[in-house]
Amino acid sequence: MQTRITLMGAAIAAVAIALIVARTDAFASGSESCSTTTTDVTNGPSSDGAEATCDASINGPNGATAHASGQDADATSEASDGSDAKANAKGQDSDATAEAGGGSMAASTAKGTDSDATTDATGGSMAAGSAKGTDSDATADASGGSGAQATAKGQDADASASAASGSMAVSTAKGHDAFATAESASGSSAQATASGTDSDAQATALESGHTVTALATKGSIAIGSDTSPPTCTPKNGGKATVTSPMGDCGK
Repeated sequence: MQTRITLMGAAIAAVAIALIVARTDAFASGSESCSTTTTDVTNGPSSDGAEATCDASINGPNGATAHASGQDADATSEASDGSDAKANAKGQDSDATAEAGGGSMAASTAKGTDSDATTDATGGSMAAGSAKGTDSDATADASGGSGAQATAKGQDADASASAASGSMAVSTAKGHDAFATAESASGSSAQATASGTDSDAQATALESGHTVTALATKGSIAIGSDTSPPTCTPKNGGKATVTSPMGDCGK
């Protein structure tokens, strides 16, 4: 199980680093950017309402970077206590918020009309969130030395990941109205993957050392946890599989 968590942690780190080093046309018309290590900075709104906010004044040096482009796009990064945060919002009414504290790293990318990416990392943790597509939503929350990664791709796709107390949570939702949520605590591991229109995958691992995975495709439903029996409902010729301490299904 430790090997699995280590591999998932490496994957989250790779995604977070990719988001942090990603570059857009920072000086294009109608865009705003900011970057700071010890102060609070707000640039904008631009001619079309884009605004970038970077806060790094608390117990620096920190690293806070934000870029917003598109009508009424908003990017906010907040870093404190030796942390790094990066937010990138691109598209009309897109919103990216990254908050990191206590030696943590947070990265958020929102691309598409009304897309929303929010990350929050505290206590030496790492959180990465990516939302791509109209009305897509990605939320990642990590605390206590944990790692959380949420990826939503497609119209109305929704992914959320929450990890606490040395745990790992990874959620991926791809497709129209796809939904994936992963929650972990106490050194556990949760992974949820929803692929295809209306697919629903939910994984919850809250007990020490447990691993729960859920996979749903083509509109299927897969729900797994370490406290209740699994649910697998395949639809439209798709797959619904769960692996958990409470039992497996769909295999």
